[in-house]
Amino acid sequence: MIKKVIIILLSLFVLMNAASAIDSSNWTTADVGYETFKIPPQYENPYKSDFNMYEFDDDIHVFTIRYVNPNLMSLYGYFLEHNSHIKKVNVSGHDAIHFMRYDRYSEKNNSVLWFSAGEEFYYITWYGEKITPEIEEIVKSSSPSKYSHDEFYYILNEEYNNDKIVNALESQRYDYPTRDSGHHSFVTFGSGGVNFGVMT
Repeated sequence: MIKKVIIILLSLFVLMNAASAIDSSNWTTADVGYETFKIPPQYENPYKSDFNMYEFDDDIHVFTIRYVNPNLMSLYGYFLEHNSHIKKVNVSGHDAIHFMRYDRYSEKNNSVLWFSAGEEFYYITWYGEKITPEIEEIVKSSSPSKYSHDEFYYILNEEYNNDKIVNALESQRYDYPTRDSGHHSFVTFGSGGVNFGVMT
């Protein structure tokens, strides 16, 4: 009798998992950055789509996929500073960071998921506080990350630290009397690290 109960429970578990699985074989796709992402039917026919971004609506929080490498430092710093709920997660084999905050204008929870595909970084935005099966399927449709778990978080941490340095230097620059003296401060990033100084 116990064996029959166990078999029935296992069968129910398998059926429940099969029922919750998503069939994305007929989804459309969109090229963003260097990846081709599957797009759920409810987010087809975008408001705007180009190399850097796929926007379903003019409100980017409804659903957006963005290629962030060109602005990785400033964007990641912004998200860390402006989101109250931040959680490290793994989504479809990708290390990721899930940001969530309440948007008082729309009166909805807004989620952003940062992850890497290949050597590039992307994020997805959507309304809601949970990582849905559709979001998981979108991430799954991208290339595996070339970064290890530690490398992924190290890169983002370094970008955040660089962003803090730049912001600190820029705040000093705005207080510096450049208009009268003809002095200009500068910040550069290169293989030698961060460099800054004053030009006359």
